[in-house]
Amino acid sequence: MPGRADGPLHDLESSQDWRDHAHDFARIWTRFETVRQPRLRDFQKAELNAEAFRTETLFYPFGGPDILTASQLFPHQKTYVLVGLEPPGTVPDAAAIRSAHLERYLPRLRFTLESVFRRSFFVTADMDKQLRGQITDGVAPLLLVQLGRLGATIKGAESVMLDEQGMVRKRTPDAPRRNAGVAFEFTFAGESQPRRLMYFSLNLSDKPLAENRAFQAFLATRKPVATFFKSASYLPHRKDFALIREVVLANSSAVLQDDTGIPYRYIDRGVWNVQLYGDYTRPYGSFRNMVQPDLKRAFEEKGENVHPLPFYLGYGYGRAPSTLLAFRKKS
Repeated sequence: MPGRADGPLHDLESSQDWRDHAHDFARIWTRFETVRQPRLRDFQKAELNAEAFRTETLFYPFGGPDILTASQLFPHQKTYVLVGLEPPGTVPDAAAIRSAHLERYLPRLRFTLESVFRRSFFVTADMDKQLRGQITDGVAPLLLVQLGRLGATIKGAESVMLDEQGMVRKRTPDAPRRNAGVAFEFTFAGESQPRRLMYFSLNLSDKPLAENRAFQAFLATRKPVATFFKSASYLPHRKDFALIREVVLANSSAVLQDDTGIPYRYIDRGVWNVQLYGDYTRPYGSFRNMVQPDLKRAFEEKGENVHPLPFYLGYGYGRAPSTLLAFRKKS
C-alpha cells in the first residue's frame, strides 16, 4: 500500500524490494478481497445478525493474531480480545524498518501472513518459528498489517497488561510476562468512534487459567461476549482445557465455532439454540482421530436444519468439508 508522500518511509517505495513485496502481497490480498471476503460478509449479514452476536466484545481464544477473520464475521464489535501463546511484540518504528534488510524481512513477513489469507488460519508451529525474534518479536506487526489492508486507520498503540483486578494497564518493562499484551485503537472507513483490539499472551489450559484470576475477572467485566473458536487444535476437547469451556459458556451470549471448539456434547439444548453449517465427515489431517460421533449424527440426520456454508474455514482449507456451529443462549 502506498504511504503518504511526506511519510518517513516514502523513499523506500522506490526500491525493488518494496516493489516486489507490494506486487506479491497485492496478489494475495486481491484473491481474499474478491473471493473469501464477500462470502464472509454475506454470511455474517444473513446468519450472524442476531442480537446475541452483536455484543460489545468479541472473545477469540486460541485465535492468535487473526483479526482478519474476526473482523469480517463480527463487524459490529467495539472491542476484540484475541488470545494466543505467541508474545505480543512491539510496533517497529521507522528507524528499525529503515535499518532492516528488506530483501529478507519483507518476504518473510509476507510468508507469515499468507497462511491466514490463503488457508484461513495461522499455523501454530510456523508462528513458533517466526514470531519469537526470528522475523518479528511477536504478533503486533501482523495485526497492524491486517488492519491496514482492511482499511483501518490506527489511532494508537500501547503495550498493556492486566492488574490483579483484571483492569487493563500500561505495561511496564519490569512487569511479569503473564497477561502481557498489546492494544490498538483504530477506526474503519467512515467511523468516528474508535474500536479497540487487544491481544494477550497467556496459557488457557486448566491450571494456569485457574490461577489467572486477573484474566477471568477481565473477561467477566465484559459479559456477555460473543466467542469465536477456529483452528483451535482441538484443545477445548481435552480434559486439561475444561475450565476454558466453562468460562466461555458462562460469559457468552453466543458462540460461533468450527469443530475444533467446544465439543458438541457439552452444549445443553435447554440453554442454547443450535444452528449447523456446512458439512461434517471427520477432522482433517493429523486430527483425524478427533471425530465427534454425535456431531456427525446431527449432520447426517439434519435435525438442526443444516444450512450451507459458502466458504471454507479452518483445517482442510478446501481439501475437506468445512463445519461451523452457532450457539445462541436462550432468553
